[in-house]
Amino acid sequence: MLTTLRMRGWAKASRTVARRCYSDLNAPKAQQLKVNGDRLWHNIHHTAQWSAPGATTEAGGLCRLSGTSYDKMARDWFRDQVKSLGATSYHVNGVGAQFATFSGDAENVPPIAMGSHLDSVATGGRFDGPLGVLGALEVVQSMKEQGIKTHAPIALINWTNEEGARFFPPLGSSSVYARQNSVDALHASKANDGSGDTLGAALHSIGYVGDGPNTFEEFPISAHFEIHVEQQKSLEQAGKSIGWVDGWHGISMFEMTFQGEDGHANTYDMEGRKDTLVGASKVITAVEELAFSSNGRSTTTNIQSGPVGACNIQSWTKIVFCVMHPELSALEQMGRTAEEKAQNIAVAAGLGLEVSRILHLEPGTFWPEAVDCVKRACGDRGMAAPTLTAHDSTMTTLVCPTAMVFARGKDGISHCAREWSTHEDCAESALTLGRAVLNFDRMLEEMQ
Repeated sequence: MLTTLRMRGWAKASRTVARRCYSDLNAPKAQQLKVNGDRLWHNIHHTAQWSAPGATTEAGGLCRLSGTSYDKMARDWFRDQVKSLGATSYHVNGVGAQFATFSGDAENVPPIAMGSHLDSVATGGRFDGPLGVLGALEVVQSMKEQGIKTHAPIALINWTNEEGARFFPPLGSSSVYARQNSVDALHASKANDGSGDTLGAALHSIGYVGDGPNTFEEFPISAHFEIHVEQQKSLEQAGKSIGWVDGWHGISMFEMTFQGEDGHANTYDMEGRKDTLVGASKVITAVEELAFSSNGRSTTTNIQSGPVGACNIQSWTKIVFCVMHPELSALEQMGRTAEEKAQNIAVAAGLGLEVSRILHLEPGTFWPEAVDCVKRACGDRGMAAPTLTAHDSTMTTLVCPTAMVFARGKDGISHCAREWSTHEDCAESALTLGRAVLNFDRMLEEMQ
């Protein structure tokens, strides 16, 4: 699909880039751009106040799940900011994504977008997600202050439920935008805690179901750029503050539900019990071993079982786990092996088993012409680095040129209150984002 889209929409652009042999120099407007690192730093920590009470917030982290009142507060703040900067349009779409557009000289050209997400995981840090939105906001504000007018319009996007932390699946609104999901299906996304709550109801409760554009066809963009904290140690180990992301590792996610029999946990003989939690635990261990033997990664992300009680054998258990690998063939083999091991464990224990692969993202690379814009913006300060997980950009790359900027993170820590990126590195990432956008904007102008 990605190859087909590239050939359809951007074959001419790709040939133009190759023929012109762009140098490592940035476009004139990109060289002119500066950003206000102090303002960006303030916004990162100012918006972190909207975080649910608890251990994560007390430790300086961020707990801002999709569809909560804290999510609403951050969204409202973002809305007020883009309107105060003179956005020519502002919309909320049917799955809660916020789109703000700023005019360029050529209004017939689709905007160049910068986006990420303001919501977080339950045990998040202050940078994963918010840095991408707040860095983009800083770029627009700095451009306005410095009188830098782009050829194409600029769009800022706050995507919804990228993490899938409260509601499954992840990559929420960006997957709808890329036509990998529907508005109705996303509204029906169930809470991971088994409560039966849905994303649609949660968004309605905070007033963030709008009538704005949901898909690329309804709101086409020329490109999408995203900042993200690295979540690895490669930049830190190399002494680089920023990086260009050349591609991503593949991810497959599975849901397995084991069925056994009800019984008294205290009185039943140990032989013959059909305890689904025991069976599921063996699969969890087997999947971890599989990651080591395959030179990949895996983790179990959700465990639910019942019936709830003090002395009930667990007659049903559901687990969700993912396997990751940079090579598609190895990723698919990991998935097959995990299913085979689970079936064997279930048969040996006399358990029923239902298996679904509920998410599959093949490994891939971002668009070379967009990556080149980031690479030139990084200069000697940066290096190439893959991302090991999914982002909203892994959805937008299905429909338009897309690239990512990495900001150096301390010790590779992420999805944890101790996640950290310095004032200087955050500012560098925003500057790189802005220069990459201006490089791409110059390319669009020269193509016309």
